[in-house]
Amino acid sequence: MGDLRQTIEEPTKILALCDDASLIQKLLENVRQKYSKEELYITTSVSTFFEATNPQVNKGMGVRYLAEDLMELNKNNVMAIGDNFNDLEMLDYAGIGVAMGKAPDGVKEIANWVAPEVEDDGAAVAIENFLLS
Repeated sequence: MGDLRQTIEEPTKILALCDDASLIQKLLENVRQKYSKEELYITTSVSTFFEATNPQVNKGMGVRYLAEDLMELNKNNVMAIGDNFNDLEMLDYAGIGVAMGKAPDGVKEIANWVAPEVEDDGAAVAIENFLLS
């Protein structure tokens, strides 16, 4: 289709799905070569999903807005729990960033703590560990 900015007046998100995760990874790499982080936010939420949005639209910005602008909280009073690359900015923003047990290594590396897997009630364990104890 060419440059989608010329085709679509105001897209909010572009989502590409493919059963072949290697094709999604190749698309991710190709688009990252063409567009800078200042031009386009590019991520994956699962290995078979490619996502592109405005560079100011990500979970980190959303959580920051909710915490600081609406609830008047400091980021040190925020805990975020995520399990994939579209959660990186949110985990990085939060005072306590928790990666789920099956999160990719790149997500676990930026987290403050890695919770057990979903099947082992990882989110509940994180909430109990950091908020209820």
